[in-house]
Amino acid sequence: MQEANIAQTALARILKDDEENATNDNNNSSTGIANRRNLAPSSFASANITATATEGDKKDRISMAYPSAPHQWINSSINTCYSIVSYLEHKFGLDTPPSNIDVDEVPCYILPCLTCGRGERGRSNIKTIISLIFVPFFLLFFFLLDDIGRVMMRNMRLRNSHVKYIPPQLGGVKNLHFRRHVMRDWPSYSREVLLRYPELTVSIDGQELEARMNCPRGVLYLFHGCHRYAASFFYSPQGRQIVSMANDAGLIIVVFTKESELGCWDWDKDWETIRQIGKKFIKGRIQGSCFAPDGSHFYPPMYAFGASSGGAFIVNLAAKMKEDKESFGPFLFSAINVQIMAPPENLEWDIPTVFTVMNGDERTKQMVQQRVTAVEETMGNGLFKMIVTSGRKRVSLGHFAQVFEDDPQMTSVLSSDIYQDLTQLGVVGFASNQLVANPRFSNDVIASISQKYDVEARKEIAKSNNVDPEEVTPFGASKRLIGGLTPEEVNDAESIWLIEELNVAWDEHEITSEGFGSVLNFFVEHSGFQQQ
Repeated sequence: MQEANIAQTALARILKDDEENATNDNNNSSTGIANRRNLAPSSFASANITATATEGDKKDRISMAYPSAPHQWINSSINTCYSIVSYLEHKFGLDTPPSNIDVDEVPCYILPCLTCGRGERGRSNIKTIISLIFVPFFLLFFFLLDDIGRVMMRNMRLRNSHVKYIPPQLGGVKNLHFRRHVMRDWPSYSREVLLRYPELTVSIDGQELEARMNCPRGVLYLFHGCHRYAASFFYSPQGRQIVSMANDAGLIIVVFTKESELGCWDWDKDWETIRQIGKKFIKGRIQGSCFAPDGSHFYPPMYAFGASSGGAFIVNLAAKMKEDKESFGPFLFSAINVQIMAPPENLEWDIPTVFTVMNGDERTKQMVQQRVTAVEETMGNGLFKMIVTSGRKRVSLGHFAQVFEDDPQMTSVLSSDIYQDLTQLGVVGFASNQLVANPRFSNDVIASISQKYDVEARKEIAKSNNVDPEEVTPFGASKRLIGGLTPEEVNDAESIWLIEELNVAWDEHEITSEGFGSVLNFFVEHSGFQQQ
């Protein structure tokens, strides 16, 4: 009854206005029609008024004054939007009509309402409605695009099936590449995960195909040090050797990104995210891929490698896994390799560990030896082991040609030129072929040599020799790999090759592939299989 009374009252006012407007001039009549079109009843009142109108011309005017939709729920939604806009404008003092317009108000059942109307006021209300509805979706779209779309567009060429055609090698660089994936638990975290599957190359009808191993012999998680990208493992000289050797052993390579991309691992900020990503990765990509002879499922053994800051991080993870295995499962390490890092004395863990230390770092070597000896005395069974590098390396004329033997860009002549620059600038002793000082303290000199042989400089040389400049890439990086890198990673690939090799030659603090074959043997000795 209340709805009907409201409708009848509104209709009576309209009929009364028509009688008054019949005696007024055309201007007053136009104003009356405009006023009626500024009414905004609720969906219920609109439906009742339209139903009770009997005169055709007045019914048409009422339909124009009260916008309606074919379906009741659509009409109700429209009026809900009007009501919200009216409430907001009233709240902020924006609903005062112009002094020369008399706006009739009709009660709403939801909120005080205001129609779109005509003229500037109507357009303003429409803009407000559009902003309320579409702006949040617009912002959400770009929020998602920042993480997902960027990665998808950048690496579309790398998202392939398990078996794919291998194009002829451009430049002859070893075909080392990876796949990027975004793993998220919105809104708590979103991280990129880099994957490299062990692949077998087979020849079918004259075409070479890469066949991915469905059940790997193990999973190797790589944690890089400070001031390195996750992708550095795939283009730095030592990282490439580690990845290549692990793949040849049948291991999946998994590289997690840290919160601060170029900073160091932060335990408080990173450990919980890595735990969740590790569990999600295993359940999404490993679970159900391996079968025992009796038909049961199992998880392949999982190993971790960490250099410097990354080594400290996996040691803390190992200690945390000892405290609470249930919360980490099935993301549990069978063995770990800690490089160029001495473990804190207050941390205890029972995961088999092999330490790799450089011969030139006496302090770290001594601390690691004490820890290995203490664990051997209490637990035995070779649970902890230490590998020491061979010491300072010579940098000879053919040093870089040997390091990048799979890259024809690094010729023996070019390797000799780099050696000559290093000796002339006092980085390498001419007679001894050894570094004169720690290269970490000669950044400006080494940077100048890197720039002399960077991609842009070598492209100019290629043009003068009638060689396609597009074939020029950072040393040790294939065109396929470069196509999947960010601009920042490409810049890193252009400079890392020299400083990393010089740090390895100095033999004090740098990621190294020396002794990694023994590390893989240690992993196999302590491999474990988890039942699903």
